Amino acid sequence: MSNAERSTTSSASQSLFWDSYHFGSAFGSAPSRPHLGHGHFNPGPPPRPLPDGVCPNPGPPPRPTPERPDPYYSKLSNQQLAQALLTNYGAFKGGQYSRQVTRESLQKMADQLPVDANVRLAKELLRRPDLIRALDRNMSTGASDGRLSREDILSVIRSDNPFKLKDDKELVKEMLGHFEELKRKGRGNSITLDKLEELAKQPLTGNPATDHLIELVKEVMSRSILQGRMDNVDEWQRDGKVSRRELLQLLQQLR
Repeated sequence: MSNAERSTTSSASQSLFWDSYHFGSAFGSAPSRPHLGHGHFNPGPPPRPLPDGVCPNPGPPPRPTPERPDPYYSKLSNQQLAQALLTNYGAFKGGQYSRQVTRESLQKMADQLPVDANVRLAKELLRRPDLIRALDRNMSTGASDGRLSREDILSVIRSDNPFKLKDDKELVKEMLGHFEELKRKGRGNSITLDKLEELAKQPLTGNPATDHLIELVKEVMSRSILQGRMDNVDEWQRDGKVSRRELLQLLQQLR
């Protein structure tokens, strides 16, 4: 075969290969794509246009940037934060004619600009919901009304009871967890409020297990509303006793 014939045959073979590659072979399948060399890739077919009225998926929303802990107030104890709020109490009151600090006034202070020491203190207080609940709780009745009075704040500062930041539901759970131990102080299948009152008046002994019960009962008995609900879960009988069934029922009622 002459050089001219070889050239003509080679060109025809290349043309047949590329025609078969682009349009498919006679049997309906195309050969694999040729390797294009290192660093090259085939992008594939272009994306299909979206139907009318369909918007592209924007993906997940960006995550909010977490706020860093305050370099000063985040290191203070709950006791110290409560004292700082009491020291500058007037700046956190709800308005010119408001006499008390409220949850709303704390939030309003935390949202203010520019950020000063009071704003930073309000932000740190709101980061501690257990402390806010305790400061909002009347330490005689246990009721919460959204107002953080000077007296309530002072009660938290002066109390060294480890249960003072616990809400009613947490205290009831503790009572259930120690029900048998508390029941030994009385008779039958119930705990009498009189026996609980006696235990609450006892001085601490230095024994961790006994002191845990004393502190628990002291906090429970200091909240008259909770004490009444434990003795009157069914709202028709008040017998001065607390049973396990009543505590379980009350636990379901508390939020």
